[in-house]
Amino acid sequence: MLTADDAIGAPPWPGRHVAEGSVRQNWDLATLAMAAVVAADVVVGLYYRFTTNSKLWLDEAQTVNIASFPVRMLPAQLRRDGAPPLYYLLLHFWMGLVGHSDMDVRALSGVFAVLTIPVMWWVVRRGFGRVEAFGALAMLATSPFAVYFATETRMYSLVIFLVTAGIGAVMALLARPTLPRAALVAVLTSLLLYTHYWAFYLVAAVGLWFVYLVVRDKGAKRRGSLFGLAAMALGGLSFLPWVSSFQYQRVHTGTPWASGPSLASTFGWIGGFIGNQSVQAQAFNLHLELGLIAFLILLIFGYAASPVGRDVLEFRLLGQPRARVLIVTFFVTLAIAYVASRQANTAYQPRYASVVFPIAVILVGLGVAALPNRWLRVGAICAVSALGLWTTHWGAHVQRSQSGKVATAMHAQVPTGAIVVVCPDQLGPSLLRYAGRTSYTYLGFPRFTSPWLVDWVDYKNAVEGQTLSGFSTRVTKLAKNATFYLVWSKGYGVHTTCEDLVGALARASGRPPRTLVVAQKYQYYQSMNLLRYAPHP
Repeated sequence: MLTADDAIGAPPWPGRHVAEGSVRQNWDLATLAMAAVVAADVVVGLYYRFTTNSKLWLDEAQTVNIASFPVRMLPAQLRRDGAPPLYYLLLHFWMGLVGHSDMDVRALSGVFAVLTIPVMWWVVRRGFGRVEAFGALAMLATSPFAVYFATETRMYSLVIFLVTAGIGAVMALLARPTLPRAALVAVLTSLLLYTHYWAFYLVAAVGLWFVYLVVRDKGAKRRGSLFGLAAMALGGLSFLPWVSSFQYQRVHTGTPWASGPSLASTFGWIGGFIGNQSVQAQAFNLHLELGLIAFLILLIFGYAASPVGRDVLEFRLLGQPRARVLIVTFFVTLAIAYVASRQANTAYQPRYASVVFPIAVILVGLGVAALPNRWLRVGAICAVSALGLWTTHWGAHVQRSQSGKVATAMHAQVPTGAIVVVCPDQLGPSLLRYAGRTSYTYLGFPRFTSPWLVDWVDYKNAVEGQTLSGFSTRVTKLAKNATFYLVWSKGYGVHTTCEDLVGALARASGRPPRTLVVAQKYQYYQSMNLLRYAPHP
């Protein structure tokens, strides 16, 4: 059995055998209750990983559109988008095999989410213990964060799967350094780097830990750390063919819809791990507040608490030995990400922290096991499960995009071939998916081109270089005496520009706008207005 000592390089956890009964863990009534709750969590969690009635929003529709290109064209398209290629390549073949419907394209993420569940159980059960594995699995199976990204056509579910597998691979390598185990670490490193760029921060944090072990440890873990450093270096070398594209993206794309993070905003990941990204303007929700409290308590217990006797806990400021590497890796990764985001003036989003989410899940499992009473652990698992499923069920019915409603209104009230201005063009990928890419003549702001794909290259320069009066004049000249339409929303990095475009189009055309659909920002993550500019009768 791979023990905590093998996995983390720390002495055995004080009180571990008291908490678990013995090395041979008996299936008492409390353990059976935990197993029953977790089994139900897994079944319900699997259902929700393929359940949402929401339309695809911007990022999802953009991802599908890019993945629809022939394989040879994917690198060129991704240079203009800002992402590495692995998920898009997998989605390309997945759509060719399964289909292009909303359910079809989202199912790929669901598959990765399902695969993560047994891998997480194996990692925590082998590395820490059975109670810890029950706690971690309850958190993962019911997690609104994990479930949401299982139903989103983006790479984050794949990131969570690869990181979870990577934790197990590193633990196995340190326990017994062999070339096959090192090769597995190298492969997972390469796959992560080709999936999301925040993987660099996690790899750097783990690499620093390996260096520390090489310097401080004189035993077997020094050899395992040397193997690990070599494996990650080999995985990094595999990224060389993509370096030129990465450099171009770094200079020309980034996240123009958001600036660098403040120190306070970087802690948004805390709420993100127990919430649902789909709500843009969110009122108080009791399940989110309670879920956050439970998550933080168990996170703290997982880091600092150790049972030393019946109903007695010991809290260590520097953390229980087997949790220290986890928490240090967690925060070092986020610290590197914060510094890099500040330096590059790019966004720092909770979803990017999916690279450390599996660590948080394991810490919650340790927090459950740290409780000194068996039935307290059962209660903690029930609380995590109930709060997670409460938010998960709520999130399954949250609408991510108003594009479907706007498309329905367009089909009913906008004649085929009419000019439809989309401001900003970031609304376009989702809107055109449901309104029809060729049904209308679309003009995206700021580039005056079809917004089927958002071109992120030097996006801020494109916005700043486009005047509202000039754009409006071009629209009215193209429309002549025909009615034209505007789909617009606030924000998206262009602030009030699109709101100002409403008046600019009215002045240029001499036509007052009539609202057909009102944006509902409290109901949709991606809300939209639809306006008609009709000539005077």
